[in-house]
Amino acid sequence: MKLTHLYQPYNPAILRLIQMVIKAAHQEKKWVGMCGEMAGDEHAVPLLLGLGLDEFSMSATSILKTRALLKQLSVPEMQTLATEALQLATAEEVLEKVKQAMK
Repeated sequence: MKLTHLYQPYNPAILRLIQMVIKAAHQEKKWVGMCGEMAGDEHAVPLLLGLGLDEFSMSATSILKTRALLKQLSVPEMQTLATEALQLATAEEVLEKVKQAMK
């Protein structure tokens, strides 16, 4: 049985869960890091930055591309993007919103 169709990192519910974890950790003066595929995903990085993620950990092949992307992003603009994305209904809508914002 294949489960890859269940992987939906842009699902607004998943993003809200990530936001709750980040807020709770920051209230306790703790940083939040994310390891794995989502932390190096070019469409997830703007959202994660906007949600307040402190540290991105990813495969070595994604580091340079992600570092270059992060240098181009404005935190206040990504906060606005993340806030708007959290109000959307589907993962597809979130992904489209990010793609439009990154043009």
